[in-house]
Amino acid sequence: MSSSSETMRAILCPKPGGELSTVVAIEAPKPQVSAGEVLVRVNAVSLNPVDWKLCIGVAPWWDCPHIVGLDAAGVVEEVGEGVTHVAIGQRVAWHHDLGRPNGVFAEYVTAPAHVLAAIPESVTDEAAAALPCAGLTAFQALARKVRLADGDVILVQGASGGTGGFAVQIAKALGATVIGLARPKSFERVRALGADYVLDYTAPDLHSQVRAIAPDGVDVMFEVVKAKDANENFSHVRFNGQYATTDPLPDLSNVEPYTYALSVHEIALGGAYGAGDLRTQADFATMLGEMLEMVERGELDPMIEIQVDFEEIPKYLGLLRDRKVEGKIVATIGGKT
Repeated sequence: MSSSSETMRAILCPKPGGELSTVVAIEAPKPQVSAGEVLVRVNAVSLNPVDWKLCIGVAPWWDCPHIVGLDAAGVVEEVGEGVTHVAIGQRVAWHHDLGRPNGVFAEYVTAPAHVLAAIPESVTDEAAAALPCAGLTAFQALARKVRLADGDVILVQGASGGTGGFAVQIAKALGATVIGLARPKSFERVRALGADYVLDYTAPDLHSQVRAIAPDGVDVMFEVVKAKDANENFSHVRFNGQYATTDPLPDLSNVEPYTYALSVHEIALGGAYGAGDLRTQADFATMLGEMLEMVERGELDPMIEIQVDFEEIPKYLGLLRDRKVEGKIVATIGGKT
């Protein structure tokens, strides 16, 4: 990087709602730390579907020139007034607030101190950066919302992707029997992540296949792609079971009362920032810390599929949009760790 002490390199979406080809690397002012914040020198970031979705205009309120990115890891360079539990020189990772004008695809980022998780010494910045958005979504769904228990049977939709892949691994760590849904070409990948069974989500007899494994229905279904008809999904789950989704909740208007009696959970990490819910924001740091410890112990694979240079981020946002990559894409900004 060739930035001066007052500027930095960053990946900018100049006009949300345009083509991804407009997303470029620019020189931007280095951010200034405020009270309760830290300034982080970013070493690694990971790409998520929400990054390209925001760039093409899925959120009308995201309407200004915007530095992109939600997942980062790096070293604390400066602490703001009132910050006592984070030290200069500490390595940290976090899930960023997409409502802030400066995302994490930059050499320097300011972030609230209470969302930062310390990175264990043996875990690389690249591995840490791969976790937050997809990993926290899965962890919050399974460990916080449905409270998956030892012996439960869970059906994970989109099991070959980022969030689904982390869900498979976390579910196994919690002692569940995992049924992963994926395309046939991804079966081997999903099994390698720990799924006990892998089924083709397009199979016309999918319901029968699920019930052959769990005759009364699965205890939990985790939906990580756009929700289908509620009745179709709910039919896989046992009476009084649980359903969690990362997309808008399914249409429940055609669900007959007393048919399923499911507990339905909406997983929306960014909502904690929009709602100003400090308790959930602080729990991001706690959950991420637990996942980083799992990585340290060899219990969680960060699923890094591709490592790219900083300047290549716009290109790989396009590949992510086109579903050319199943695992995590990580970009190195500083030196590799």
